[in-house]
Parts: sequence; C-alpha cells; structure tokens
Amino acid sequence: MNRKGKRIIRYLGISLFLIILAGGCAKDQELNQTDYSNNNKEPEINKEEETVKIGVLLPMSGAQSKAGQEVRAAMNMFVDIINENRNDIDIPLAQSEGLPNLGGKKIELVFGDLKSADTALSEAERLITSEGAVGICGLFSSANTKTAAVSTEKYGIPLMSEGTSPTLTEKGYQYFFRVFPDDTMYVEDSFKYLMELNETKQADIKTVAFISEDTEFGKNIANVEKKCAEKYGFEIVENITYSSNATNLISESLKLKKSDPDVVMMSSYISDVILYMKTFKQLNYKPKMIMGQRGGFMTSELFTALGEDAEGLCSTSAWSLDLQIPLVKQLGDLYKEEYSGGVEMIADVLKCSTDLYVLCLAINQAGSTDAEAIKEAMLNLEYPEEQLFIAGTGFEFNEVGQNTAATALICQIKDGKYRTVYPNSINAYEGLFPLPPWYEK
Repeated sequence: MNRKGKRIIRYLGISLFLIILAGGCAKDQELNQTDYSNNNKEPEINKEEETVKIGVLLPMSGAQSKAGQEVRAAMNMFVDIINENRNDIDIPLAQSEGLPNLGGKKIELVFGDLKSADTALSEAERLITSEGAVGICGLFSSANTKTAAVSTEKYGIPLMSEGTSPTLTEKGYQYFFRVFPDDTMYVEDSFKYLMELNETKQADIKTVAFISEDTEFGKNIANVEKKCAEKYGFEIVENITYSSNATNLISESLKLKKSDPDVVMMSSYISDVILYMKTFKQLNYKPKMIMGQRGGFMTSELFTALGEDAEGLCSTSAWSLDLQIPLVKQLGDLYKEEYSGGVEMIADVLKCSTDLYVLCLAINQAGSTDAEAIKEAMLNLEYPEEQLFIAGTGFEFNEVGQNTAATALICQIKDGKYRTVYPNSINAYEGLFPLPPWYEK
C-alpha cells in the first residue's frame, strides 16, 4: 500500500476512535443525569400489595436485642390472632381471617434494626419507601421516636410509639399516636401513691430523692418529678443526674445514703438499675421505697440479673399480668406457652404489641391503607370495653395523638413477679412498705 493509502486508513481509524469516545462520553453524561434525577425523586409507595405491610423497628442487635426479641414474639402473636381464625380469643379481628374490611388481606410485618436513634430515621424511611409499610411501630425511646417521626411525617405515615416524653404531643406531629400514658401521668401517680400510703398506712413519707440518667428519658422525668414533689409537698433532698455510660456509681450512691430520703425515684436503663442495686447492697443502703420510672425496671433481665434482690422494687407501669381482666391471663398464657419459650409477658412487651394491634384495628375500620383514612379511624376508634385487655376504658385519641382513656399503674415485685399495688380499684396486692434491710434474716 502506498503512503497516501496508509494516511487515509490512519485518518479513518482516528475518526472512528473519536466517534466512539464522543458516544461514550455522551452515554456517561446521560447515565449521570439519570442517577442525579433518581436521587432527587420521591420514591413511589406501592399501594396495591397483596398483604398489608406494617413496619416494625426493634433493637435486633446489641445490648437491647433480648427486649427486641420479646417484643417481636408478642407482635407475631397478635399477627397470628388477626390472620388466623381464633374463636378462643374474644377480641376484635380474632374471629376473621385477615382484615375483613380489606377483603381479608393478611398483616405482614417488615422489620428494621433499631440500633440507635441515628438508625431510626434511615430504617423508618427504608421500611416506608422500599418495603411499602403503611404504618410504623416498635420499641422506641422518646429520642428515637422523634428521629423516626422525621420520616413518618415526611411521607404521611402513622407512627405508633410508647416514647413517654410529654414533648412528643407538643411537636405538632400529624401522624403520631400513643396508646399508653406519658411521663406526666406516670409520675403524677407515683406521688398520689405516696400520698395514699401516708393516709392509709401512716407511712410518714416526707422526703424524696431523684436519680436520672442524662439522656432525654431521664431529664424529662426529673423535670416532671420536681414539679410533682413541690405540688404534693414532699422535700427533695437529692436530685442526681449521672452519665448513661457510667460503670461506677459509688459516689452517687453515697450521696443518697448520706441524704437518707424516704423514697428514691429512679429513671434508669437496665444496666444502670443492676449496677445501682449491687452498689446499694455493697454499701448496705436501702431506702424505705425504691420507685422506678419504667425503663430498666420494665425488662425481664431485671429478674434474671438480680434474683431475690429485686424483691420489693416498685415501678410505674401501664399493664400487669395480675390485672383482674380475663383476657389478660389468656393472652399472657398464649404468649408464654407458644411464642416466648416460657418467658412471661411484661408491660413494655405488651405495650409495643398493643400499638401494632391498635394500628391494625384502625386500618380495618378505615377499610383502607390510606394514611388520612387510618388517621381518621384512629381518632374515632370503636372498641367494646368488655373486650379490653388493658387497664382504662379504651382507646380515645385526642387531636395530638394521646389516648386519654389510658390508666397508669404502680407495681411492686413480689415472689419474682410484678404485682399491682395502685390504684386501689384494681390492685391485686397490698404492697410491702417499708423495704426490709438487705441482710435481714
């Protein structure tokens, strides 16, 4: 081939390369534009699912995973009651298979791992946008309730939570609902119980001390406790805030021993409760009453970790196995025998699973998975009082999502179980006061 022919071939080869390169760049630009546009597009939620999917956020790994497993077992129990025909359990939706007002559609739970408040946002969003959840519930603190609410409010999805902070109903949330009491109601009943002991048992309780871990849970309760103590005329001799990551609580315990309050009220998670009780025993210190504000006092680990040393501890609560309501024992037995591997149901487990159940009731009453229809049904929920398995008169949600028919309880541990001591109208145990010393024979 002559020199001219070689130049022509070289020219054609270069031209072809430039054409391919230009095409590739254009394709890359097109892909980049597509990716950018998809990242900014609101995901579509599929409303034509064969099942009704409900998102559940639970700690499934880490320190709280055991509590998460127990809640999951109780939720599975309620889902089976709804999805199967259970003529032996006399609560709404048990006698039909699925949701009758949605053509018998079954409930399906989709789960997210609630490792921390930081994951509540991303996991709630994933359950809504990727899994098609039409509502969210789970084992929430007040802090991760607020985080999850960023997603549920953004997409207009009902959020059922037992985060107890009073601020949750002050945020202007449009889709938040709480079935059981808030901290104000729980703490108020704590002091009413002390007043009752003074009046009926001449307990002569005059002084109180507060121990509060330093996250939102403890801070909120301490503020309410201070107001209630002043309202009911009790002297505050100590108000201790400690780090939620503390590994040594001797200094705080010595302060309590020195101030010698009649009642110590504690807002603590389970590891702190265990450490405090062991430290108290080491120092041979025990007040006349120890009143927990739920948290670590409402976990099954309390009994396994402390054994007999848990006897006599009190806590505010919203539910107890000894409530004189036939359905309470029936549901408790079902959970223990068929779902939990022999573990008895405790209040926080029942509360979270009741959230799921109430959400299912509202979806069925709405006859729709549309959020506005579910919200409207929640605000006008119909439930026969004779079929209740909780204390109170039912489910009556106000405009900020709080169930105003809920009742708080005070429970005390006797023989390794919580027994209801307040209010008098439903108590099953007279209570122990004052607590005996650690080493009394």
